[in-house]
Amino acid sequence: MRTVLTGTSFIVVLLIALFGVVRIVGGRGVDPFAPRYGGLGGGGIEERNPRGKSIERFVPLEGTFNTRDIGGYAVADGSAEGHGGLVVRSGLFYRSGHLSRLSDADVSMLEGLGISTVLDLREVSRTERYPNRHIPGSRTAHLPIYDDMKPLHFTILLNRRAISDRFRDFYIEYLEEWTHRFAPVFRLLADETAYPVLVHCTNGKDRVGVLTALLLDLLGVPRETIVADFLLSNAYLDEVLDAFVEHEEGRLLLTIGVPREHLNYLMGVEAEWIVFALEHIDETYGSVEQYLVSRVGMQQESIDRVRAILLDAPGRSE
Repeated sequence: MRTVLTGTSFIVVLLIALFGVVRIVGGRGVDPFAPRYGGLGGGGIEERNPRGKSIERFVPLEGTFNTRDIGGYAVADGSAEGHGGLVVRSGLFYRSGHLSRLSDADVSMLEGLGISTVLDLREVSRTERYPNRHIPGSRTAHLPIYDDMKPLHFTILLNRRAISDRFRDFYIEYLEEWTHRFAPVFRLLADETAYPVLVHCTNGKDRVGVLTALLLDLLGVPRETIVADFLLSNAYLDEVLDAFVEHEEGRLLLTIGVPREHLNYLMGVEAEWIVFALEHIDETYGSVEQYLVSRVGMQQESIDRVRAILLDAPGRSE
């Protein structure tokens, strides 16, 4: 009997320890791991990733990843209140992962981009534990999408389908349970003096991914382009996983038997997650614009300002 109790206690202790370690932060993740990846955020324009695929729009940084410009996307004809033929302006809206481990060269590069506002979507506990490095000339707007870390329960770590479903549910939680948090974010995006803006969460794929999808849809970018942009967060997934499994949380997951391929669902994104979120908005509110007006509380004047700031004719020189 004592042996049974001892074994059970060990399992309970292990599960409690695991529950305390493995958490979802904005959908991806765990505590940020040491950046051994050197420029994991991608190469410059037209550089290639290790799979040989040409990856554009990434900003090459040493201490963070998934930093990229959303500019250059064409607006579909007849969408965005007749703004077809325009494109999203480059050099104004950058999305990224956390900025706590930027190198001096990274800071200089972002300063050179003229970043005016760093919009931090992380919860307070995360900003306190991993404060951003300051980018000279910028101000920080801390507007968390949610307050608390969201644990990923042990029982679904061994079921990749359940992991995927949980992430999909997270996105609906962002949109419905934390709706009020999007209002100040979009008020900031309607302020021309805030640009260029760099928006980030912990890992730059979920909270930022949902926000970017809403913004691109509001601007009239076709859904297939929005999904393709969302999936760019997978561009350097192999390197992200390599770094993660060298970190204590990643090693622990592998030790207890979580297959490495299941970690893709923690570190990457799936198209169905953002498709499900956008279809939820369509079915519930009619469109992203109506969601922002009727649920978030945006005024039409603010929507018009966002479009005026971020849309322009192709080839315009600044």
